[in-house]
Amino acid sequence: MQLQPSANQSSAPHSAPRFWERGRLYYNLILSIVVLLWLVLTWPHFRPALTLPAFAAMAVLALLANLCYCAAYLAEIPIQQLPIEYWKRLRWAVFVFGTLLALLLENYWIADEIYPDVTQGPPHPFGGMNHMSSAIASNMNFPAPLAVLGFLAASGGLLIALASALIFWFARKPRFARIAAATLAAGAVVYFGLLFGFSAASHATTLARGQEKYFCEIDCHLAYSVLDVKTQARADSTHYVVTLRTRFDETTTSPSRPKDAPLTPSPRLVRLLDAGGHEYAPAVETGTPLLTPLKPADAYTTQLEFAVPKDAGALSLLVTTTPQWPDHFVIGDENSLGHKKTYLSL
Repeated sequence: MQLQPSANQSSAPHSAPRFWERGRLYYNLILSIVVLLWLVLTWPHFRPALTLPAFAAMAVLALLANLCYCAAYLAEIPIQQLPIEYWKRLRWAVFVFGTLLALLLENYWIADEIYPDVTQGPPHPFGGMNHMSSAIASNMNFPAPLAVLGFLAASGGLLIALASALIFWFARKPRFARIAAATLAAGAVVYFGLLFGFSAASHATTLARGQEKYFCEIDCHLAYSVLDVKTQARADSTHYVVTLRTRFDETTTSPSRPKDAPLTPSPRLVRLLDAGGHEYAPAVETGTPLLTPLKPADAYTTQLEFAVPKDAGALSLLVTTTPQWPDHFVIGDENSLGHKKTYLSL
């Protein structure tokens, strides 16, 4: 089992795929062994997590790990500008550093996000929502930490690949410019494939009164539910006063998060929608403001008054994070392109 290419291979640029794709096999083998060690050494702790949704999540995470591995081809571009005698050494250095980084992230994810929670009930299909069932209603259908990490990695890769392509083009090295451009295109195809894939897998959901919609705040979660609805008929409209509860679910905090640390909710957009798709913003907001910080187990209520035409029917409440430009390109986010929403029934 020799990962290192032979002398005649490393003397030509086309040796790079041979080295890195052979290394990919060992990379996946090493990561798989770590998972098996967690299972064997802590058995039967992980038994509740061995479900079909969990295996689907593992497949997605394995895909992301291999997507990150492709960054090695970006490192290959400057490597091949150096004398041949440095190629082997630098390739090995990149391989070892990347594998160690992947091992660090893998162990952190298992220890911090999965291990403390698998005995508390059915796990979320992506292991990213502690102590929750796979049927939980959320603003994400992909683990939030991985979604944020993937967005940051994709943004960094975009800048590096674009800069490399421009530098090589102006340096009159069109072959390397094409490699950088091809790497950029391949990364974009994979990322947007995941983005639109998770959007296509989402579906519109309307929760009954009292059911909670969760919002992932990376290492903890807030839950929103409709507690009460009062109506008041006017001459040309009906006024609805909706009592919305915000709750900090203390069972969803990361073990490393201080238990008394307050959490300030992200800015929320609240709209009442009718059967025709018309949206109505709250005319009056009373009670505790929606941006009030909470500590674990805290909860408060906010009264939102909406003026709606008398003929409006099938009303539902949409509570979502105020859309900002990065949200549209974060995998699995409710505000991402083409993603369906979760509504609260009145």
